[in-house]
Amino acid sequence: MLKKKTVNPAWRARLAARWPDVVLLLLLLAGFGLRMIDLSDPPLDFHPTRQFRGAIIARSLYYQRFPSADPFIQQQAVGMRDTVGDFEPPILESMVAMGYVLAGGEALWVARILTSLVWVLGGIPLYALARRFSSSGAALLSTAYYLFLLFGVMASRSFQPDPLMVASLVAGMYAIHRWSETRAWKWALWAAAFGGFSILVKAFAAYFVLGVFASMVLYTLPGREALRSRQVWAMFALCVSPALLYYFSGDSVAGDYVQNWIVALLPMAFEPGFYIRWARVLNDLLGVVHLVVAASGVLVAPPRARWLLLGAWLGYLVYGITLPHQTLTHNYYHLFAVPLTALSVAPLLQLLVRRIALQGRTWRLAFIGVLLASLFYNAWVARSDMLGVDYREEPVFWQGIGAAVPTDGRTIGLVQSYGSLLSYYGWRTVQLWPITGELELAGLRGSSNGDFEEFFNNRTEGMDYFLVTSFNQLAEQPALAQHLEANYPLHSRGAGYIIYDLRSPR
Repeated sequence: MLKKKTVNPAWRARLAARWPDVVLLLLLLAGFGLRMIDLSDPPLDFHPTRQFRGAIIARSLYYQRFPSADPFIQQQAVGMRDTVGDFEPPILESMVAMGYVLAGGEALWVARILTSLVWVLGGIPLYALARRFSSSGAALLSTAYYLFLLFGVMASRSFQPDPLMVASLVAGMYAIHRWSETRAWKWALWAAAFGGFSILVKAFAAYFVLGVFASMVLYTLPGREALRSRQVWAMFALCVSPALLYYFSGDSVAGDYVQNWIVALLPMAFEPGFYIRWARVLNDLLGVVHLVVAASGVLVAPPRARWLLLGAWLGYLVYGITLPHQTLTHNYYHLFAVPLTALSVAPLLQLLVRRIALQGRTWRLAFIGVLLASLFYNAWVARSDMLGVDYREEPVFWQGIGAAVPTDGRTIGLVQSYGSLLSYYGWRTVQLWPITGELELAGLRGSSNGDFEEFFNNRTEGMDYFLVTSFNQLAEQPALAQHLEANYPLHSRGAGYIIYDLRSPR
């Protein structure tokens, strides 16, 4: 008779110990693969204005390093960077420009690969951190939420610095948690490095870094000892110094931004309706059930983790209050809430996993089946959203409009995405006529446009042509539509655009 083969007990123990790592690797690969769907489609699926701002900067950096044989392309590519402003250091854009070199030319899908990869790799410190205060199973479920939430999928593959900022923040949270456990200089320096880098990538990360670091310092050290700790002062200095040197030196626009977007709009936060609208935004992005579970998870978390999560949520609260307009209008400003929610639900998920582990094998398999079905559903919805709209005709459309814009004078325009698509694909820049949102913002800041004709004359002074491509916006500004139609002849009209001649008023 054939002897029945038996598995070496030592190997069985090793496999049992390593199964979380295998599942984590599979989740990371699946999350990255999901984000590679429809890779070459132009990035108009998620806040195209923000994405094409990065694209214009990356193209400028690329052509500075590798000049084009066409003088027009070289001049336009480099010069267009001045039209988009420097809100953050071009860290991601520089990485993308180097990716263009490896790809053999300008290819926007390079940015999609980089941001997706950074976000997915952020799942590693997120899992490691969740594992510090929950079980392996609960940490894997938290990581799956981080990787497959629809909002996170769409935002993390977009060409903007936010995915890089969030991934660095998660790594910083893991490091500061380890510092709180060990008080080791190694973890203090790693926490400061990741925290400082995230603030440098995007200044708004300071809300979360300071909230998390302050809560962990207060939990770990008595007040007077914290004030005397060299580690604490070193972490603080290393976190804020790089960003301060960049954002508040030279020709930085930080001061103007604080005045126009924070101070001037802060009264919005004193309206009760603001918080209702904020809650609705979070419900649309994360789901109210997830938020309730996250809040409950914070309450039942171990003390160290509870302080960590409370500090992060407090930072998010202050962040939303001081940036009320962006909180309601820019959903990617809530991107850090994705890993924060994923970490907050881990303590409750641990209770669930422990309860399931006590059930019979059939019920445990049924639970795994439910989890796989939910992951498949989220992935399928994300895939459908990516493939549901094809933007491959947009470059040709904007190239045609760029060719139609007159070259013998200056043009002002009411165009989509703040003119970024026209600049990128059409290689033309125009003075921008304000959209209705900007006009409303001006009212919130206390300024009035006054008489329309006077306002029009001031905005179009020195302009020769008026380009219209955003007909929805034109319909929302009937005074502008009537004034153009009644006073200025058509220069040209084509598919998707009208150009009025401002030089020959009727």
